Amino acid sequence: MRVDLLTHGPEPPDNNKASRAGQRTATPQTSEAAGTDQTHFSFDQARVQSLAAEVMAQPEIRGQKVGALQNLLVTGRYTVSDAQIAQAMVAERAGANSGK
Repeated sequence: MRVDLLTHGPEPPDNNKASRAGQRTATPQTSEAAGTDQTHFSFDQARVQSLAAEVMAQPEIRGQKVGALQNLLVTGRYTVSDAQIAQAMVAERAGANSGK
């Protein structure tokens, strides 16, 4: 879907005509807003910066998770079923085909 910010939509229906639900349409207060969908984005810059700082403070490698997996590998308790291996192979191949 393409959004063109420079053009306006069609003219609104006449006030004397019924809308789809059978109700009369109200007279728009401004001609600029009539018949167009409008969206306004607002960003709380402080909140965005706070969240970015929080994400950047997280370690890139999750040490506890890595340590637990290493322990399972060393003790020989880490197992992966044939079905899990097959699913991973299919998923990887499907990802390669979709251009990921």
